[in-house]
Amino acid sequence: MFKFAKNFLERGIQKEGTLQAPPAPFATEAPLYKQEPDAGPEMVIGVNVSVMGKIAFQREILIEGVFEGEFEGDGKITVGPEGFVKADMDIYEAEISGKVEGNITVENRLILRGNAEVKGNITAHRLSVDEGVSIIGQVYVSASNPPEQL
Repeated sequence: MFKFAKNFLERGIQKEGTLQAPPAPFATEAPLYKQEPDAGPEMVIGVNVSVMGKIAFQREILIEGVFEGEFEGDGKITVGPEGFVKADMDIYEAEISGKVEGNITVENRLILRGNAEVKGNITAHRLSVDEGVSIIGQVYVSASNPPEQL
């Protein structure tokens, strides 16, 4: 049986021969990471993933799983319907459909969707809240600068 396989492979190699011409080179090399405004999130924490620690980011993070820790960044945090975050957020923008335990300070806009649950104080310049959202805490919304913490 093995002799047959060896003969088969040898015949295949002899019949195929060598390449007639080398493969054409690529016209241009694609960049490893092309940063565009709508390129999607820098990081995704998936549904079955739990992360603890500190995350630094610039553009966007999507959380579908569990995150506990702290954020450092000027971008947007999106918490999906299955997502859970236990952290204080001091960020540029957020869209929350899941659960958050911690104070949320948003420089621009906070969107609370679906059955989102927030346990903590909210400070934002703009706030959008869907019917069905639960907020346990104080909410401060103002177009001017928020007051200093006491």
